[in-house]
Parts: sequence; structure tokens; C-alpha cells
Amino acid sequence: MTEHVVRPDGTGFYLAGGELTMAGFAEQVIAFEQPIDFSITAGLFGSTDLDVVVASWSSAEPGDLSGVRSEDGLLVLPLRTQALMLNSLPSSTRVRLRTESSLHAAAGTWQLTLHFRNRAGSGLTWHAGLPAEAFDAGWTAPLADFLTVDGVDPDIRELTSVTLAHHADDEFYELLVDGQRAGILVYHVIGSHLSITHTVIDQAYRGRGLSWELIRRALDDIRTRFLTVSNYCAIVRQFVEENPEYGDLLALPRPV
Repeated sequence: MTEHVVRPDGTGFYLAGGELTMAGFAEQVIAFEQPIDFSITAGLFGSTDLDVVVASWSSAEPGDLSGVRSEDGLLVLPLRTQALMLNSLPSSTRVRLRTESSLHAAAGTWQLTLHFRNRAGSGLTWHAGLPAEAFDAGWTAPLADFLTVDGVDPDIRELTSVTLAHHADDEFYELLVDGQRAGILVYHVIGSHLSITHTVIDQAYRGRGLSWELIRRALDDIRTRFLTVSNYCAIVRQFVEENPEYGDLLALPRPV
């Protein structure tokens, strides 16, 4: 993971580092006989006019080469990352890896990991294998689908207590199941306007209807606090479509 990351001034989760790993071809790649160029780009706040490089790595950059290491049979390429706020990123990013076709190999050869942290020390990890599209025009990678909550016990039995906590300073709602963080809803506030950007349920808790529970409770609280609300999260959009009584929340300004 990238070290000595300068934390942004904003609150909430920010990108703290990442790695691109490769299995096989280690000797060929470590000698860098073939060029490798990797990038993740995104339109900030959903705008194509604000397209920025989120993370990158290049075999042509001496500084990038110096951090390469071998770990557990994998070649690890530490990414250069920008400490961007998660609530400023769109629901998907463009991932592209440019190298010789001989290094594409089978699915699962290349793995991408991104680390998000907040000032309280909590973490989220985004992890996925690169599909074939990443080696061509680029892969549109969804953020929420591959995000997991760090420190969650995967051995979950029965759900006995579900509560919602609001972390206003860090701009997210947290769903707790038996005291453990099961998911978060991330937002961003400017004045009296709130923008919902991402909803994440950890994989250990998926398939139990908890995303709906998190969104429902968060929207009920948001309704009492903010005049106007925008949504950039596909999961929240689906929830509102299936629960039209929340449709007015994303409409015109309302009295609070």
C-alpha cells in the first residue's frame, strides 16, 4: 500500500493507497522486458469535465519501479494514488492496463486492491480481478460491488440487533449488526444540500436485505436534517424506485 499518504482536508473516507498484483510471468515482468502502464480514472462528482487519474503505475517511471516487491508468490506493484474522497468519486471508474498481450494471461492473473481510510482509523477495501476489458478500451469498474468493510467477522450466524449510527463529522451512516459494522452509506454535504454517493454492505452480510434497511433508516434521518438531497448511488436509486414514498426526498426543497 502507498505509504505516507497526505490526508485530504475533507472528512469521510479517502483513498489511502493500493496495489496491482500479478501471478505468473514474474521473472519476465520483474526484468520489465515488456512495458506496463496502468491507470484508474474517474469523473469527480459525476462530471466528465473533471476526469482525473485516481491511481496509476508505469514501468517507465523510476519511482514506480523502486517499490516493486515479491510477496507470497505474487509480484506487487504499489500504485501512485491521489488522496481523493470516496464521496467525490462516481459509482464506477475506468480501469485500464496497457501491456503486451503475452502478459494478459488467464482471468485472475492481475488483481487490483484499493484502500480507503477515514480519520478515525476505519477502513474499506476494494478488490477485484481485472477482466479482459481492462486490457482493451478499459473496464468500467463499479465501486460499491467490490468494496468490503475492514475488520468484519465472516462467520455470521443469526442477526439479533440492527442499529444505525450517524457519523456526521465523517459524512457517513453506519449499519451495525450485533455491534459489528455491516455496511455504510456515504454522503457529502455543501450547505443545506446533501449528496448520497455510495452504499456498501460487507460481503459477509449480503443477501439479508440489510442494504434496504440501511438506506431506509438513513433516508428517514436525512429527511429531518436537509432541505435538498441528490443521489448518485445506483442502489439508493433502486430502493426509491421500489419505495415511491421516498421519491419526494429527492425532489424539490422541503420544509424541515
